[in-house]
Amino acid sequence: MKPWLFALSAVILCVLLLTAYTVKTTQNKCYFDDVDYASVLQWNGVLYGGDTDSDLSGLSKGKAIGKITYSKTEHRCPRKKMQDGDATNLKTGTQLYEVNGYEPSARIWAGDQLYEAYSNPAARTLNDLLDAVGKIQTVRFISGNDGSELMDFTPEANAIFIREFPKLEYIPQEELSKQTKSWVGNLYWMEIEMKDGSTRRIAYNTMFPSFHSAYATPELAELIEQQRKLIYAR
Repeated sequence: MKPWLFALSAVILCVLLLTAYTVKTTQNKCYFDDVDYASVLQWNGVLYGGDTDSDLSGLSKGKAIGKITYSKTEHRCPRKKMQDGDATNLKTGTQLYEVNGYEPSARIWAGDQLYEAYSNPAARTLNDLLDAVGKIQTVRFISGNDGSELMDFTPEANAIFIREFPKLEYIPQEELSKQTKSWVGNLYWMEIEMKDGSTRRIAYNTMFPSFHSAYATPELAELIEQQRKLIYAR
């Protein structure tokens, strides 16, 4: 598996399971084996995953909103359930900031690293999760092997996607996973590019027409299939 695809899958898995480590207990002493945490933090009930692939030059920091108060990597026996202010591998004391132009429930800075929301119990639509209305520039297909660009949606299809995607009903990833037999099925890898130049990689399941946190409408599912076919028609 390619590094970027592994990183994305690791974040998704971490959100689904809320933990990605093995803890052993013997004679009242805890220790763990070669922990490789996905980069996750929790703030105001929202779980965020670290974005390591985007061009962040078009983004800027807003006001300070808090600090990391607990890091799993700093504890021999880390607690399993994450709480507000917890992170998997950020150092305790890392300053958190708003991202100018975005709701903090969608994106925050942790030091100089961007974190994007992957789970929000208060969300009702994907826009509640992503704060994407009016901010998406382009959607495209990318390679599942190396993340390279395959094809942008046509202007007409792009406009429909930009309009309809944020409206989709938000479903927590763990719930959608249960409904789709652990989200089995063929995946299309896609990338959403924002007007500020930052990007977000998403996966689309063809067996259960859905993204990780929402089912696609029939219109959107048909649109994606039509656009996919254009890759091979060129």
